[in-house]
Amino acid sequence: MTGDAEAVTAAAREAQRQGYTEASLRQVQSRVNELNERVAALREESVSASDATGTVTVRVTGDGEVAEVYLSPQAIRDLDADDLGNACVEAVREAQTQLAAQLSERLREITGNDGVDQVVGLREALDEFRGATGRAT
Repeated sequence: MTGDAEAVTAAAREAQRQGYTEASLRQVQSRVNELNERVAALREESVSASDATGTVTVRVTGDGEVAEVYLSPQAIRDLDADDLGNACVEAVREAQTQLAAQLSERLREITGNDGVDQVVGLREALDEFRGATGRAT
């Protein structure tokens, strides 16, 4: 039996033990489905950010992956290779920081949990998000 099947079986036994009715279980299932849809929608969100000079802009997806990098003509003209690399790293870090804050806010909205107020790093926030959605890292 897979982990999911075992969890469902255990949940069904507990529901029966607690005396839940079929109607109340349907209501719970409806709420779970709604939460799953809202969490899945987080993957569709993205964040864009720029470096301090505004010459490099990146877009990071809800999964934390860099989806786009835009180098302005000014960046190509004015920055040497090292400065351009640093600007790219800065823009990615800024986008990831904004993404972590956005995911924390969205998770707070979905769960109603004010305990998400702690500042956490992007990887920790993404790992928590992926764990909650059953997605492998």
